[in-house]
Amino acid sequence: MSSMSKSKHAAINTKALAMRARRINDKDFLELIKAKDLKEVFLYLRDHTYYGDFLSKMDLEDLHRTEIEAHLNDLKVRETEKLMHYLSGTEKNFFVILLIRMEVESLRVLIRGIARSADLEPLQGLMVYSEKYTKVPFVRLFRARDWEEFKKMLINTDYYRVFEIYKDIKGTHELVMVEKNLDRYYYDLLKNRLLKLDKKSNQDLIDLERRNFDLLNLIWIYRGKKFYSLSREELIAYSLRGGLELNEKRLLSLVNAKNLIEIKALLTKSDYAFLFNHTETIDLFMERRKERYLYYQNLKLFGSSDSGLGRVVAYVRLLDFEIEDITAIIESKRYRMDSSETKKYLIRPID
Repeated sequence: MSSMSKSKHAAINTKALAMRARRINDKDFLELIKAKDLKEVFLYLRDHTYYGDFLSKMDLEDLHRTEIEAHLNDLKVRETEKLMHYLSGTEKNFFVILLIRMEVESLRVLIRGIARSADLEPLQGLMVYSEKYTKVPFVRLFRARDWEEFKKMLINTDYYRVFEIYKDIKGTHELVMVEKNLDRYYYDLLKNRLLKLDKKSNQDLIDLERRNFDLLNLIWIYRGKKFYSLSREELIAYSLRGGLELNEKRLLSLVNAKNLIEIKALLTKSDYAFLFNHTETIDLFMERRKERYLYYQNLKLFGSSDSGLGRVVAYVRLLDFEIEDITAIIESKRYRMDSSETKKYLIRPID
């Protein structure tokens, strides 16, 4: 790595460390868990955390969980854009992928709205994307009356190619396939940009992203078999390529497994055996187990002083997990969960 590259990484790592220091801690999470309702959670976030600037304009008397989550994610967009000022070339091009993920999630919200024939205008407050970097005409998309019109509005973007083959999204199966194709587009893009990074300085980051591919494939195959009765061909077609442990041969073995017992047997010596070790609660907590594994991996990556771009990407990933946990706490108020029950649904372990 050149002296200029080292200097650039030192500057952006210093910035990431400073931004990380402002994040909320275990004490803050305990206060949020103890809050009696959505209003108290909102007031604590607004008055005692760095999220306050992004929540200050919300109407205290008309609070909605999804809108609070959107405002929290606005902070993630702004901080990602700030970090991009320090990057250039292939590293900046890779970092844009973090913004594209939010863009994809916003498109997913709109697609689900169209699938249930809903008016898209009320969904504007839930959109989270970078106005600076997006090529998606979100302002126009809110006016789409049906799936065909929605697709035509995306004709000058990569997403048109992703969606054009689907004639309808009214049925559950069609919607699942559209969403999986959208995910595959994103992860193919991520993989292609990973391959362009300098391997020597970014190997830990590359390996961690590939582990995420493995975990996503495991969940896709398990759920595809159990809940959607997908064919072998569909499971293979929509699996992600480029994982770390699960090569093509191992993926095929998992797809061909007849039941959970066979899947568990195939993963006995894998780092991912933990995902299926709790049979009674496997469906309830599978996603959380995956996220907690990645949370610890990203903490490790963030703590590494010689991880190239890894520390900065890990910072944004950790911010993702933090927002997910805040959202889980907000959701717990809706179901009147007590503190011990709420903690079970958090990615971050809180004692």
